[in-house]
Amino acid sequence: MEEARGPKHEVDMVRLFLRGHNLEQLGRTEEAIEAYETVVAGAFDSTGPYDRLIALYSDRASYTEVIRVAESALTNVRTYEAKRIWYRSMKTEAEKAGSKVLKGAPRKA
Repeated sequence: MEEARGPKHEVDMVRLFLRGHNLEQLGRTEEAIEAYETVVAGAFDSTGPYDRLIALYSDRASYTEVIRVAESALTNVRTYEAKRIWYRSMKTEAEKAGSKVLKGAPRKA
């Protein structure tokens, strides 16, 4: 059963985001990603976890994940227009990069 959204939900999401940030600083990237993903899955209305996931997935060339997180940010985060433009540009860049990877991939015989 999903917990009702409200002040407690928001506080829990902030705590989990901060935990992810601390884990990332300690070099525990996989655990940080798990924390950020949980926050994003909770439709958190703050740019932090979305931005961190986009950065981490971009570094790994995980373009499908960048697209997914950028789309989620555009749906869930109420932010200023310049930030929304940035999310759209990250999505577009990931789509382009992903299509280049697919075109350059070796074909199976």
